Amino acid sequence: MHEKQESSDQDEEFDVSMDEAETVDDDAVSDTDLLSKLDVATIGDVFELCKEQCGSRKLSVLLYMILRHLGHPWRLVNELLPKIGAYRCQAAHKWSEIFISDDLEAFSREGRGGKHSESFYDAFPELEIEARAFAVDGCSGKSADFSASHLAQFIDRRYYEVTQTIKINDQLIRSEKSCRLDLRRWGAKFEANSQRPYFEGHERPEVVEHREQFTSYFLNRVGHYYTVSDGDQPFWKLPSPNLKPCVLICMF
Repeated sequence: MHEKQESSDQDEEFDVSMDEAETVDDDAVSDTDLLSKLDVATIGDVFELCKEQCGSRKLSVLLYMILRHLGHPWRLVNELLPKIGAYRCQAAHKWSEIFISDDLEAFSREGRGGKHSESFYDAFPELEIEARAFAVDGCSGKSADFSASHLAQFIDRRYYEVTQTIKINDQLIRSEKSCRLDLRRWGAKFEANSQRPYFEGHERPEVVEHREQFTSYFLNRVGHYYTVSDGDQPFWKLPSPNLKPCVLICMF
């Protein structure tokens, strides 16, 4: 009985090893694809999302400890951390020493101020609606220059208009990093090695077909509408005499 049990344990250990080998191979294949899409801005988005739950200090110290433990030079770590919104090495090093010295109370004492996405849009739900519409319109533009910075500037301007308050400094009411997260929450994607967001689905065959049908309907009936000419001095163009007049109302 003992020998049979030992044989079974060896078989089980062998099976587990095979599974791990297969997992390593699968990870190696997917890792190449991941690294081709990974950039500092994307890492910063994850950091911004995580710090809403546990704060910048703990995450900064964790990343600093990991990177230094793996042997990455101080200079390179100090260049990376601020780019993703984390503490610089000097501050992260100080808090690492506090944690290692077993002063957990001091380490855990972290102010949770700032404007987080949930509380901000809960207070100003109308701004979220306007901001999302602004983002969709910006991402759909042909100029292809829309970015999270444009969204941050728009929200900042509308915030002071809605609250009827005066801006007293250059700080944005909602940071560019938070706006990048907003775009992701609303379904936007970011092009590889680019800051430009976009929304998937606009060029699917069925979407293009439906859009063409929609616009064709109005273009084919242009003779029915009251329209305005182009140019510096526009004038009203009346419907064709032999067609039934129709007023076209467009809501923006």
